Amino acid sequence: MTRDHIRPHVHEAKTYLHFGDHDLSPFWALRNLVLHEHDGHGELTCEIHDDIWHISIGYSDSGIAPRPSDGIQRDVLRDWELHLDGPGEAKIHYQIRARYDDMRGPDGDSRSIPWPGGEGLDILAQSSNIPLELVPQLLRCGLDKLAEDAGTTLNVNYFRRPLPSSNITTIEFYVRYRRQYAMKMVRSDGVFYRLMHLLANEKGTEWVFSADNKEIVGHRHAFELDSEAISKIGPDLSAGVRLKSYHPKHVRNKESEDDPLSSPKYGVAFHKSIDGESRPWSERKELRREIEDILINTLEWAGIPTEPDPTTYVSDWHFDAEEPSDVEVGRRSDPTPELEASQESILLRVLSDLSPSAREATKALATVGGKMHYEDLADETDRSVSTIYRVLDEMKDVVKSERGMVKFTSEKIRQEIVAMVERLDELKESTADRVAQLANIELRSRADSALEKWMAKYGAELVDVDTSEMTGTVRFDTMLSEVIWDNNPTVKEVLQEGLDVWVSTGRDPLLFKEFRFDADVRMGNDGKRIGTVIGW
Repeated sequence: MTRDHIRPHVHEAKTYLHFGDHDLSPFWALRNLVLHEHDGHGELTCEIHDDIWHISIGYSDSGIAPRPSDGIQRDVLRDWELHLDGPGEAKIHYQIRARYDDMRGPDGDSRSIPWPGGEGLDILAQSSNIPLELVPQLLRCGLDKLAEDAGTTLNVNYFRRPLPSSNITTIEFYVRYRRQYAMKMVRSDGVFYRLMHLLANEKGTEWVFSADNKEIVGHRHAFELDSEAISKIGPDLSAGVRLKSYHPKHVRNKESEDDPLSSPKYGVAFHKSIDGESRPWSERKELRREIEDILINTLEWAGIPTEPDPTTYVSDWHFDAEEPSDVEVGRRSDPTPELEASQESILLRVLSDLSPSAREATKALATVGGKMHYEDLADETDRSVSTIYRVLDEMKDVVKSERGMVKFTSEKIRQEIVAMVERLDELKESTADRVAQLANIELRSRADSALEKWMAKYGAELVDVDTSEMTGTVRFDTMLSEVIWDNNPTVKEVLQEGLDVWVSTGRDPLLFKEFRFDADVRMGNDGKRIGTVIGW
């Protein structure tokens, strides 16, 4: 399923454009332009594509020795350094470098430099806030403007057709969103943490999470996923990427409508250093589509609206909060709730019936970091080894033993239990009896497990219950839908399922029907998302 979504803007990119149709003729033409026409340095301000740009050109030493046939009386060739500053924060720097077979340094040693062979130019382009399609165009435009300023011209066929070996090593796309939505990405139950739990036990994956909350919570949270890890999110995804929610270096005290930098960015960046390989220049559109796919779907999983909307997103000098994307992106089901729901169900079932010995063992295991030899666990709890074996059998869904080491079955379960250590004595009351306590109704029987499973399945929470007034609210964390073609569960089926399990526990159906139901709901054929109170 596809629908309109916000258009992310390109942020930073690093590309290598190779040109070989005219061998080294363009290099010598630029040597004449820089050294002779502009005396080693030239700059000007002009108009390109209806915008004002400042252009400069100079040179640096390359580290590559000229060949005897080049007729250059110096140890190394020069690289030509072209720089353009455009509107807003748009800028690009080109390092234009000669390439040929058997390149050597001034010491005569061979230089191993990626190059497809023959004579040509290898141009490193590092850009900010400039669409990839404009990278070759601005190269030619900038050089033409400098040539025109010097009263000369360049061959019109130069720099027109990048070789197939041209490639992309870095490209990031971003949106700028309001602080309240950024918290949905970085908080302890946000998408980054949920993905971390999802991947924790996946063999063959490599990922790195880093967080900086020094100036503000969410100053910079980044999650790197290699190609194997990203494939766990979607089997058709393969680009190694970094997901990043971040404020500028100097964080503003508060969010302001007059200062876009007071609102953070959320970006997804492809990096060769994470992926292991660069991407061919010819595949730039597909790479953009894959990055946008990851960006939009992770926003969706965080519960952040993805439609163009200035109440969610903040326009800056380049990103437009009201511009829809021209890239089609299918919506993927969130891979993390299934994990969360199943593990919460395990906790609910097992921990609510713990024996005193198992409670002590759980508390000890959680306190020491989630891992302990069974003999040490017996000593810590002052129990026999045989008792610990019985505890392991009692808690087999929560803990496991490998070569005598007892540990929790997942990182999420470990974290949940660590958080509960201080209240383990009330664990049964605060879990299995939670619904009954809120509704002020005694727990009838084990049939209540159906109600608990329904609430866990849809992230439901019962609040503000007053049985005397027949009022209360069921608040859902799960996205619901008013339309059957949506991937999300429909309001009608969720409420009917809830009523069925409510009645199955012996409760009065009238009370359930009088509740308010608060959820995010997709409405109508346009798939728009709204926060709403729903009912029968």
